[in-house]
Amino acid sequence: MLARCAHCQRTFSTERYGVQTCPHCGWELLLPDPSATTPQDVAPQPSPAQEGAPGPAPTGGASESAHPAAPPHAAATPPPWSSPTPPPWTDPRGSWPPPPGWTPMPAPVPPPEQGESAPFAQRRRLGLFAAYSQTWRLVAFEPTRFFRAVKTSESGSALLFGIVSFTLGTWVSLLFGWMAGRAGTSAMQRLLERLPMQNVDPSLVAHMMERATLGGVIGQALITPLAGLVAIYLLAAVAHVLLLAVRGAPRGFTTTLTAVSYAYGLFLLEALPMCGGLVAVFWFLVVAITGLGEAQRCGSGKAAFAVMGPALIACLLMCACTGWAVFAAKIPGAIDFGKSGEGTGL
Repeated sequence: MLARCAHCQRTFSTERYGVQTCPHCGWELLLPDPSATTPQDVAPQPSPAQEGAPGPAPTGGASESAHPAAPPHAAATPPPWSSPTPPPWTDPRGSWPPPPGWTPMPAPVPPPEQGESAPFAQRRRLGLFAAYSQTWRLVAFEPTRFFRAVKTSESGSALLFGIVSFTLGTWVSLLFGWMAGRAGTSAMQRLLERLPMQNVDPSLVAHMMERATLGGVIGQALITPLAGLVAIYLLAAVAHVLLLAVRGAPRGFTTTLTAVSYAYGLFLLEALPMCGGLVAVFWFLVVAITGLGEAQRCGSGKAAFAVMGPALIACLLMCACTGWAVFAAKIPGAIDFGKSGEGTGL
């Protein structure tokens, strides 16, 4: 036997008469028995869920074969999310119910960072020596392409690259300096032997000079990695502050630190004898300006201001201190000269 719900107007199959529950919408209706009474003589009793609803209760449905369908009920029905336990998509503040069929939006996923990992960041796959050599070649000879495409979020690998390069270059430079110091000590010892001085032992003087040189070299070698770390962070912080002053740091401090760290790898050139340190400084300035301009997308002008700004400030401070020292030294001399002139009758 087919019956039609007076609420949702959908049919369902049942085997009995009486109070029925619509399997589609959950509405309770009365299906009267045509052999016992007529629909006009029986009024359905409202269910507890329908007592609070405004308007009259529905008169129920009937079999499609025996009775016509009742008109749809005009009263508002409680939504399916009005149960004591709210569904998982309900607003936790309870300020609004979601519409039927509403599904929660997935959390926005940030887009992946554009760029490629530097070869040194892939050292486990490429090998330490190959990754280091490829990165150094790109930084030194192709800085524009490298800093334009490098992934700036990998600042740890960049920092390690800069510290390793600075440490290796400084250690080789210290080794050359120590060897030159030993040669100078031997020459001094021979000179003292040829020109004997009273109460001076040439071997003792040479031993003291050699021991002092060796101790200084070991001390400098031990603190070189820490000095490189401090220098990189200090330069990156000063450059970033200057970039912020000219609105040239849209990608954050991590990008500035990455660019300065990779550019600091040029201090490997300190290993060159004689003029290695000077070449490293000038090459570092060029690469740092190019790298900051490309990595921060701020242009070479703002990057040059950020890189050269600390050097210009240091030069100005040095000139100011030197001028003040000279001025302070000349004033007492002029005063003394005036007093001495008064004493001599000039």
